[in-house]
Amino acid sequence: MLKVVGASWLQTRISTYIIGAFALLGIGAIILGEYGLMNVENDGTYSATVSWNHKGGYRIDFWGQGNDLANVRLNAARAYYKTDIFEIGWSIIEIETSSKYPDTVQAYAAGLLEGSLTWQIIYHHWHNTVNAVCEKWADECQKLMRFLHENTAIVRERAERLAAMDPFWHMVRLFYVQLDGLEAGWKFAVRRSRQTVEMSKEHFLWLAMAADLPDLERTLNGSYNEYIKGMIFVKSSFREGQKGPLIAIGHTTVAPYAKMLRLLKRYTFGYHVLPVSKNSASVPGGSIVMSSYPGALSSHDEFYLIQGENRELIVAGTPLTVSNRSLWNFMSEKDQVMSSARVMAANRLAMNEQSWSRSMSLQNGADVARLWVTLEPRDGIVCLVEQLPGLIRPTDISKKIINSDVLWAISETQLSEINVAIGENEVEEEEEKKEEDDDETKNELVTRLQSNITTAKNFRKLMQDYSHEKFINEDEDQSRILTKRGNREKIDLPFGIIDTKTVLANADGVESFEAISGPIVLDSTQPFQWSTTFPNVSHIGQPDIFNFDSVTPLWVWL
Repeated sequence: MLKVVGASWLQTRISTYIIGAFALLGIGAIILGEYGLMNVENDGTYSATVSWNHKGGYRIDFWGQGNDLANVRLNAARAYYKTDIFEIGWSIIEIETSSKYPDTVQAYAAGLLEGSLTWQIIYHHWHNTVNAVCEKWADECQKLMRFLHENTAIVRERAERLAAMDPFWHMVRLFYVQLDGLEAGWKFAVRRSRQTVEMSKEHFLWLAMAADLPDLERTLNGSYNEYIKGMIFVKSSFREGQKGPLIAIGHTTVAPYAKMLRLLKRYTFGYHVLPVSKNSASVPGGSIVMSSYPGALSSHDEFYLIQGENRELIVAGTPLTVSNRSLWNFMSEKDQVMSSARVMAANRLAMNEQSWSRSMSLQNGADVARLWVTLEPRDGIVCLVEQLPGLIRPTDISKKIINSDVLWAISETQLSEINVAIGENEVEEEEEKKEEDDDETKNELVTRLQSNITTAKNFRKLMQDYSHEKFINEDEDQSRILTKRGNREKIDLPFGIIDTKTVLANADGVESFEAISGPIVLDSTQPFQWSTTFPNVSHIGQPDIFNFDSVTPLWVWL
């Protein structure tokens, strides 16, 4: 025992106990520090890695929070996930895989990471969308899930057989392998968290293929419809000292508000064109940024920034309404490749718009119709791509966009109107007669828009809320004139705009990307609030109030 000079025996004993206690605390701090249980900044960013070998298989290592992300080991795959939904309206996940590993290992490892890190919002999103719908439309849900199950079995068998020889089928196979990993990662995280929640394999298929389901539902004649729509804006000639023309692409998503549990994702995968050997060429589209949803492996909004070596391709899409329902013959085509898998295959194999469209035309069955805008910024090439069942038709519209004052606004429309865009006056005579009143109103609106959209800043403002510019008279039907953009002065249904995205690009590539989450209410200073509008609509995991500024994600692993 330590004797303190000049102190009583009792004082000495107390002092000794205090010193011993501090020593124990110090040892404890060292031990806890070694295990990462102390001195960890709770920054809301969770990291994890996956390692793999032939004998031991896959192993997930969770790094917790507060890491220097640049130093997170890659191994087969690494990821970080930032839970920012309440701060910025989005959560963010970035996943990178190593080209040193077989492509199937990379795909499964990427799925493991996403499923395990985002397991909670996957379950919340499932509860808000799939579960909420199936409680009302049980029979329709059973038919859809049976279709998905049978379709998956057929497509996967074909992909396994053709993947070694065909790059497209190799990418389709990897899509399903990644989905296997996501389901396994989700289940692992649920067990690790000692939760009792459950989701079936068909539920994971539903979340992954949600972009296809509204069209499938048409064939089933059910009452369920969670149709995701959108609108695309394109404008050029913002010079502002830039090298060549600055091209802006804006994209909005119109969907049920229950879907506002959102993710910004970046996949940087070391995939190869073919799986035959390590010497196989890397895929051109090695990195894909997209606005997406929990449990989805594609965008579903159909908005992608694709980057490869010294090349970029921006892809934005919106549904195309086709009135001839004889085109939609889903149930007799259970062997079709679903659009979510097909678009990701096209994204990864794309060297340019031509190769992207060529991949999209493969296995283009009866499931979807879309209008797409693609931009190759380094070459200044803009294309409008019409996708119909069994048909892909790209049209180079670069001359109409580059160095012109025209603002293009492309939205869901009838098939007979696919050549009509706001700002374009070349309309067939028959169409002019049928749409004369609407076109006159639209052209008047566009004239006023053009005078205001002269800089990149103006374009951003247009995307955020152009209603404040008072472009049209108050007694006009704004939602009709603006091609069903989805805004409402008074929100009657939990459905409308749920995001806007803006990309600026020039000859040097992508200059900036911004995204805003949440509804826009016309001419209102009050942001959308669940508790005062639709408190009985399931929105677990979402903020009560959506009043967020634009976000520019800063990706780490470049």
